[in-house]
Amino acid sequence: MRKYLLLFTILLLCSQGCKEVEASEIEMISPEEMLDRMKKDEIQVLDVRSAQQFDDAHIFKAKNIILSESNDNSLFFDTLAKDKPVVIYGKNKGNTKKAIEILKDDGFEEVYELEGGIENWILVGGKVY
Repeated sequence: MRKYLLLFTILLLCSQGCKEVEASEIEMISPEEMLDRMKKDEIQVLDVRSAQQFDDAHIFKAKNIILSESNDNSLFFDTLAKDKPVVIYGKNKGNTKKAIEILKDDGFEEVYELEGGIENWILVGGKVY
């Protein structure tokens, strides 16, 4: 009985303290709008792909961070301005969603996912480096 009570308590605490961003809560930004806002220096760009993928091709001024369960990513996220919107792109939805959750939990209000990722960026003529 104590095991079940302990398990219930842990689940209850986690459900209240562990906020997960739902897919419907993720705001998308089109490559065209992102390019327009980049020209005005209105956004920060965050690439959550591997270092190799970043080296192969990345969007201008994108900062690369490799998310992992074992790393404390807070030092990196502290280098971002909370009052400036952030656009995130990655290879898989899991890393993108995790980065969005971390930023929103840390007080960032404007966090977007790049619609279609870097592949769509390239398709519409966006430059990569």
